[in-house]
Amino acid sequence: MIGAVAIVVAACGLWMAARAREYRKWFRLASHRTDRLNLRGDNHAISLILDQDGFDLPLHLEAKGQTALLSVTVTASFLGRFRAPYIELTDRQGCRQYFERGATGQRYLNLTPIFQPGQSMQLRRVKLHGGSIRWSPEASLLIFPAPLVGTSDVLVLAPHPDDAEIAAFGMYSLHRSWVATITAGEKGTGNLPSDMTAAARSERAASLRVSESLSIPGMGGVPPHRCANLVLPDGALRLMAREPSRPFRLACETSLRRSELRSENLVPELQAGNPECTWNDLIGEIRLLLSLSQPKIVICPHPMMDKHPDHVFTTVALAQAMRDLDGPHPLIFLYVVHIEGVPSYPLGPVESLVGVPPGCINGWVCDSVYSHMLEPALQRAKYLAVAATHATRTYDKTKPRLRVTVRRFINRFSTLLSGMNENPTGFLRRAPRPNEMYFVVKGDSLAALIAQAPELRTVQD
Repeated sequence: MIGAVAIVVAACGLWMAARAREYRKWFRLASHRTDRLNLRGDNHAISLILDQDGFDLPLHLEAKGQTALLSVTVTASFLGRFRAPYIELTDRQGCRQYFERGATGQRYLNLTPIFQPGQSMQLRRVKLHGGSIRWSPEASLLIFPAPLVGTSDVLVLAPHPDDAEIAAFGMYSLHRSWVATITAGEKGTGNLPSDMTAAARSERAASLRVSESLSIPGMGGVPPHRCANLVLPDGALRLMAREPSRPFRLACETSLRRSELRSENLVPELQAGNPECTWNDLIGEIRLLLSLSQPKIVICPHPMMDKHPDHVFTTVALAQAMRDLDGPHPLIFLYVVHIEGVPSYPLGPVESLVGVPPGCINGWVCDSVYSHMLEPALQRAKYLAVAATHATRTYDKTKPRLRVTVRRFINRFSTLLSGMNENPTGFLRRAPRPNEMYFVVKGDSLAALIAQAPELRTVQD
């Protein structure tokens, strides 16, 4: 009997260890840590005392569309080490935010739904419920006034086809927007048929993705003449920035010319295209886009939070293009798609809120935070727009080779063992959330933000 119990205990221990090991593929940051959102300038935090059921709002607060983050110390329960813990607003449907397994330390809870116009503030009690997690009594509430966006003209800069939909569909659908994609995305070939040659896969990816970048924004009301793709080489922006006069070519140039792809643009100034392009060309065309769109807001990747080089250097290019900008600088809304060590960000199912990206960055990351809430109809529209992109589809109907089948089986087994859903990095889970999270920086401060990173400061200089 004792031997059988020992076997069961040992088996459970091995299973839990394997489950934790596989989970680390999708969340590699330490679960015991302090998340810090370093803001520039003076920012007011309201001290609060939480109990087991929530807290009372200060009497002077009103619902005016503010973004609200609760800085609180959390500790996952024993079960919270093996399943994702969460905190939800119990009296507001669909307001739940997930944390990583074993989460311990300071975190930010997105409370923005409380402060949306039309929300009653008569009941000052905010009721919280924790799933496999508890919190410390001391907390602070950070309130960020809603940016004065109104009906402002918006320019979205997307490094690749589909980034605009993933990060900003909700924003660009509600404004007079331009959507400009920087690269052709020809290296996004992972879901194309395995029996195609590398050259054919690159050509097909470029053809599909450039076309999508010019058409899918129409699902959010952006007319074709305000969509553009600059058709720069995918994955090359960092190298281009280091050698701004050196010419680069698309990976598919020999079979599908850049000039053919550029001819799909309806913006006359962006229809012609040489086979060779440079970083200096990119700077000039971003200046052109700024002149054509006259945006009050530019939406682009966060150069310190987003790890993808093309994302980082898209924003570096914007900062360079704005150096000699006449007139007032636009407000910059920075988004994050790829987090270092957390390919599954944002956590939780598609109906859960997006929170602040996990981790701590040295230096300031923004002036303010804006959690843009999406009405259910707009959230559904965003889901359909993301689902229409090449990145969410599979075209391979051929029988895979044995090694491919084995690799897929191992990956599937690993995912199941970790307790994650079938596709932890899939954009249909990560993107169409009830909110979009932006980090707001004044346009004339963007260069200073970028200059905090030594590599980026060198490129700017």
